[in-house]
Amino acid sequence: MFNSIRSSITSIGEQINDHAEHVRVKSDRAFSGIIGSSDAGGVAARKHRIQEGLRRANNARDEYEKEGLINWEVGEGEYMELPRGSVASLVSAAYGACDDESGFVDVLGRVEKDLMAGNVIKISNDNMGKDPKPGTRKVLRVKYRPASARINITANEGQDVHLPPHAAEGILSASYGDGNTQKDITLELQGALLIAPGKPVHVSNELFGDPAPGKPKMLSVSYDPSRTRQAFKLQTTKELATFGLVSPWLFRDLCSTVGVTMKSLYASLVDEELTGGEKEVSGKSGEVFWFSSDRKFVLKTIADAEIATLVRMLPEYTAYLAANPDSMLTRYLGVFSLDDNGISTQFVVMNNIFEGAPHMDVMYDLKGTTEDRWVDPEPGKCLKDNNFAETTAYFDDDAATGIHRTITSDTKFLEKQGIMDYSLMVAISRDGGKFQRNPATARFSKFMGGIKGTEANGVTEDTIQEVTYFIGMVDMLVTYGWKKVAAHIFKSSTIGMNEEIDTVAPDRYASRFRAFVGIKVRGVSEKCVVSTLGAEPFVTPMPALGRSGGTAAFFKATYREGVPDPEAQLSRNYWIGKDLARAKDEVAFYEVAKTLQGAEGWDVLKWMTPYKGVCRCPCEVKAGEEAKPVDVMLLRNGRDGYQTCRMLDVKIGQVTAVAGWQGKSALSAWMQTNTIDAVTNSAGQGFRLEGFDSPPETLHTFEELLTEQKLLKTTAVSAAKVKRFNLQRMTACQFVSYFLDLHEVPKAKAGGGYPSSSASVGNALPYPEPGLLTRVETQELVLLSSIEELASLIKAMREVQAPQQWIGSSVMFCFDCGARPSREVLTRGPRKWGVSRLHIFDWGRSELNLPQAHARLEADQQVERQKYWSHYCGAIGKLLYDCCNLYVSRYWHAKKTIAFTVWDKDQFTPDDFLGTVALPMPTSGGPTAGTHELSTYSGDPVKSGMLRGTTGTIQATVSALNLIPGSRLEGVATVKIHKIENCPKKDAMSPNDTFVEVTAFPEEPAVVKEGVKRPEVQSLLRLGAHLTSLKIDIAVPVFEEEFELATLTEEARKPLLRALATAFGEEGASDADVQARVNLLFHNTVQGAANEQKASSSRNTFLTKCFPGVEATLSVASSFSYR
Repeated sequence: MFNSIRSSITSIGEQINDHAEHVRVKSDRAFSGIIGSSDAGGVAARKHRIQEGLRRANNARDEYEKEGLINWEVGEGEYMELPRGSVASLVSAAYGACDDESGFVDVLGRVEKDLMAGNVIKISNDNMGKDPKPGTRKVLRVKYRPASARINITANEGQDVHLPPHAAEGILSASYGDGNTQKDITLELQGALLIAPGKPVHVSNELFGDPAPGKPKMLSVSYDPSRTRQAFKLQTTKELATFGLVSPWLFRDLCSTVGVTMKSLYASLVDEELTGGEKEVSGKSGEVFWFSSDRKFVLKTIADAEIATLVRMLPEYTAYLAANPDSMLTRYLGVFSLDDNGISTQFVVMNNIFEGAPHMDVMYDLKGTTEDRWVDPEPGKCLKDNNFAETTAYFDDDAATGIHRTITSDTKFLEKQGIMDYSLMVAISRDGGKFQRNPATARFSKFMGGIKGTEANGVTEDTIQEVTYFIGMVDMLVTYGWKKVAAHIFKSSTIGMNEEIDTVAPDRYASRFRAFVGIKVRGVSEKCVVSTLGAEPFVTPMPALGRSGGTAAFFKATYREGVPDPEAQLSRNYWIGKDLARAKDEVAFYEVAKTLQGAEGWDVLKWMTPYKGVCRCPCEVKAGEEAKPVDVMLLRNGRDGYQTCRMLDVKIGQVTAVAGWQGKSALSAWMQTNTIDAVTNSAGQGFRLEGFDSPPETLHTFEELLTEQKLLKTTAVSAAKVKRFNLQRMTACQFVSYFLDLHEVPKAKAGGGYPSSSASVGNALPYPEPGLLTRVETQELVLLSSIEELASLIKAMREVQAPQQWIGSSVMFCFDCGARPSREVLTRGPRKWGVSRLHIFDWGRSELNLPQAHARLEADQQVERQKYWSHYCGAIGKLLYDCCNLYVSRYWHAKKTIAFTVWDKDQFTPDDFLGTVALPMPTSGGPTAGTHELSTYSGDPVKSGMLRGTTGTIQATVSALNLIPGSRLEGVATVKIHKIENCPKKDAMSPNDTFVEVTAFPEEPAVVKEGVKRPEVQSLLRLGAHLTSLKIDIAVPVFEEEFELATLTEEARKPLLRALATAFGEEGASDADVQARVNLLFHNTVQGAANEQKASSSRNTFLTKCFPGVEATLSVASSFSYR
């Protein structure tokens, strides 16, 4: 790893090697370089020198533009040299002290010959012939007309080209190629000269590309030697300060490109005094800012390394702005330096991106990161990303699209330059949208100078207002040098686990920056405003109901009598209230979804939990305390109309937490991925059972084994966590079996024995009851309803217009396990049974990715959305497959055999097989009770006892059950398990923990007995099995538990076939064709039993039929989960 890091640092270091001695952390050095003295006089003196230097530069500009003269000054003790051939005529040469303009003497005759010949002259009193002002350093000032002749240079491939140190200023054109093919390499050559000034340039394909492969090539350069750097001397008591112009000719070209004349630029800088001179308040660098008196331009001190970066990229920067006139990048219009008494300070002149703003109510410096991005708000203080977290900026759709496209282009340019750490500056004028844009202030870009928009600091009307935005990108001169690389390595393993760090490579920085802007800058059509409701229709205060996952509180929402709302006519408890304080992200999702209801391609939102809006009303937050006003989201009450609502919360996704997604930290995402996702059914089937309301008594008995005090003390884990982990490990077949379980688990009487009928909670109903469905009819119809909804959901998901990233959302299955449905429901038909509900909910970390928003995303972000959408689709497909597999196993084939399989439950290891027996399915007659010997898989009797002389047995009663005509089922049998005796002891220190699984097969008992010798048939014993309760540490377990087994009538098969046709997108297929698919995809008979490879292939085939192109990369979860 360290060799790789060292290699990266070395590679980056080579690019900035020539400037390495200048690279240093930006600090208060810049401030001290300008302000220096702590007294007001020192501050004023230094500001005066900067202003004087700008005036001198302006005078020189004026002389050049009017008379074609160039000014050059060198101090006493220094040297002057003008390149030979660069001067047409020397107009004047004067020697004297800067603070005594009248004392300058003419020395043209003494220096003209040497300067015209290109000789070096040392500036001294002796060489100038006199001392105009003894005791003070003097200056030689020359004015000359540059030669108009260009110098043309050629060099063959493989040769070196030698040009003067500042030759990049004078490069007019450069081309590379053979006689027929030429490539313009002006920018490449300028860049090479700027990176390594004064060093020879090696002519090669590596530097310039290969426009004519296999042919000898030549470099041709046109060079203007008169384009030299300029500097002026300023008097400071008895010493001289040097005010220099850095790359003035390149900046002159840049100004011309962006429509700024040098005359107008200097007029703003020198006509009146500069204002400001304060340290930057938004950052750590300590830079100092000045403003031109007309507020058009900003002067800012910058570090040497940043100057090197700017000068290096000037040619490409100029070309980029020429091609992108509406770029939001700051226009750097000049760089100047001041060397004063040994202190060197550089500053850049740039356009004021806030020009034209009448006032700014708030200003933000945004980087798209979270590390150290909070500022305690104070008047006039620049805020940062975390202050902006609750804000979204909305613009006209065309403007928003333009901003995104421009930001994308700008950041790609900066990425190419190796630049990171830049910011989007946003100033907001809360003027109610009354600002009138002045075209003159928008001359640099149509996105500068003020854009009307909407500021949303929440999702309710009172948090949204019309404003004017002033925006632009700044601080774009920091490269990913070795210090940034080192900081990245350190931060990634520390604060990077909880924050989005700022020190990342340019490509990552650019991508993250664009993603941030994509979220925070939106078109007005995407604006989300919460539907607010009054509290009057509801009984208040709303009582508390509990919390979701220990965070969001829920409240009971009850309509008052006589309220005319449509939902109130259906049920007074139609809605439930969820505390908005813990669901702000979720409510935004619901509001956007409401606007898409009924729109083409968004039928998938029909499965979203119905949402009405937000209501502020008094709520009983804590028992015994006075009610407090709470903003509550009104969501469909899943329990409405149910005596006992049994509910599954199935969290969808192989990955349910993504670093950086919707505020998830890297550490939190890593913890969830590695401690939950990776060890639960999320890693097995792409979903996991997260919650189970009103579970059957059977499940409680298994949980008792897991939550034994001895075990909890040993593992130091709470009972609630153990139970939850047990749920999370279950496969769909397992938790759907529990979901459908309606059988009675009798409780032991105090004196011993069992009552004939004592149901668990939710099952205490007289049975059978005329006019109501039996347990098996209810189970079949609830499962069919769930399958129909999942199939229709899959169809809708295929039609979604853009891939979604619904991280952490859940599918809810629920039905009333406390009251069986009326037989009238059988007359309603497919998808109208009304016996269960299926919704998708928990949208806190999800987004609705609209097509226009998806188009704005980076390619890697689009790939990311597609990846997680594939995960989501695949998980829903697998969930449907398991539901169908269970349905076919239980109800599809006419049953001929009932198999009982006895197990010993273990806490941490696979269950121990105790024995099995296969009995014929009763077709008529009364109950048949009997004691049946258990066999091993190989058919041998199960033996126990000291000498293995006792045979294990199961006592059970089976009988046929005749259903009322019109039922969807036939061939119904009831099976009652009484007790298990004489099974071999598997637990060393205690009796077995015994349970029984009941499975029905379409083959004769003899075929089943022979089949269970094969592993694939042994697996079938568990697929679709009905499960007894668990008898813990009981040598002779007594159950007295009854189950019902049945088969669909021929007519009753059609809804499943139609559902599968819908899931496969084959609505026009015949029932016979779909039936053929059922036979191929589901292996639920002894004769058709499939090994794991074939079963996996069938699952994958099913999945690709539902979602073509989605690969089934997940396998069925381990059987480690506790039944």
